[in-house]
Amino acid sequence: MAFMNRRDSLRKAATATATALTGVRLKALTRLPGANSEAEKTAVLRFPDRFLFGAATSSVQIEGASKEDGKGESIWDRFARVPGNIRDGSTPDVACDSYHRWPEDVDLLKRMKLQSFRFSISWPRIFPAGHGAINQKGLDHYSRLVDALLAANIQPLITAFHWDLPQALEEAGGWPNRDTASHFADYAGLLAKTYGDRAQRWCLLNEPQAFTVAGYGWGVHAPGKKDRGLMLRATHCANLAQGLGFRAMKAQNTKLQLGIAHDFDLGQPLTDSDVDRAAWKRFDAFRNLWFIEPAFTGKYPEAFEGGVPAEAMGLKPGDEVILKVPLDYSGVNYYCGREYFAAGEKQNLLHGLDSHAENAKERFYPQGMPEVLLRMTRQYPRPIEITETGWEGKDVPDAEGRVRDPERIHYLRTALTGVHQAMAEGADVRSLHVWSLLDDWESGFAPRIGLTYVEHNNHQKRILKDYGIWYGEVARTRKIGA
Repeated sequence: MAFMNRRDSLRKAATATATALTGVRLKALTRLPGANSEAEKTAVLRFPDRFLFGAATSSVQIEGASKEDGKGESIWDRFARVPGNIRDGSTPDVACDSYHRWPEDVDLLKRMKLQSFRFSISWPRIFPAGHGAINQKGLDHYSRLVDALLAANIQPLITAFHWDLPQALEEAGGWPNRDTASHFADYAGLLAKTYGDRAQRWCLLNEPQAFTVAGYGWGVHAPGKKDRGLMLRATHCANLAQGLGFRAMKAQNTKLQLGIAHDFDLGQPLTDSDVDRAAWKRFDAFRNLWFIEPAFTGKYPEAFEGGVPAEAMGLKPGDEVILKVPLDYSGVNYYCGREYFAAGEKQNLLHGLDSHAENAKERFYPQGMPEVLLRMTRQYPRPIEITETGWEGKDVPDAEGRVRDPERIHYLRTALTGVHQAMAEGADVRSLHVWSLLDDWESGFAPRIGLTYVEHNNHQKRILKDYGIWYGEVARTRKIGA
């Protein structure tokens, strides 16, 4: 099966639907109530000085240099080489060539007056075999990047793991193997020791649903496995890694601010019946809370009718102590959202849920941003970093060399308005990071989602889009509106 867009595949993994949403999203966006209204043009919303405007990336999606300077093979390097896995047949071997062109990318951040840059470190670039021998060239590369960001007055927010597991660890069992959690803790501890004197803000894991459910359950992400048991064990091991990694990093530097990036989908039951409300509650627990609740309580939420499948997940006595950690902030990845409707008593073999949202109705959900932020504030009170939000498209430079993308500007205005609303209602939101700084490799080179257009076939030329220019003005003035 051809590899679909990254975010669509995550929704598929979460809802058991295979419908690609790109067209639905864009169509709905153009019909937003109040779009381009006089109120939207004239309202001015100001953000406090402490709020950071930023952009986000991940190593496997922008760096390239997949075989240079001692880097080991990742599961995405291997997965991309299997015919049919990537829709355009490309690999992350070059991507945006940011391993070599990172000074240009720092200059883009400076040009947009951004104050924060979220990037990830490639685990196999530091530990080519996942553990054991350290690759000093890899450590040095990120050290130069951190120093350059600080010199430009841009705060780094570093993601320790953004999906590119060393292939050697996958061959030893991957995320379903508890040893991987221990190796992650060793890796995270080294990162804290190496960069913690300069980089205070860290994201332990990015979207665990993606690399566990989509990677080991649905098989649409690397490593491409389709096994319910592997998936369940992988989810538990990811939560163990979160707990062990948190402790390993704090042991090196107690001042580090540590969190995890969660992606959210929102919904409601089809009817107000007890069965539909209970079904939605279980689905929501697995989709949205499975990697949050354990950190706060040491326990898993009730996502399965027969109770938590502890044996299938590989739970052991004492795991609840490892799972529970006092995260310093909550990371929120929120895009367009979808509204789900639980319906019927239908078995989902993969999730083991008796009733779920397979009959979901999809739509753009602009109210989602403040809803997610306020829910996190009330249910799991912590400061919030918006670690990702953004919009994809197919825009290309016009005859003047300009990339005009008004729909994305409108989307970002809507998202920022929602953030401002949530802050006014009590959410302690510290930052927002647009995904992505560049038109990156997202299981292929299209559609495009960057603030910057990248001509992948023309010496990786970078062109700041209207989207990026508009966002840069917001970051400079700290306001949206007239």
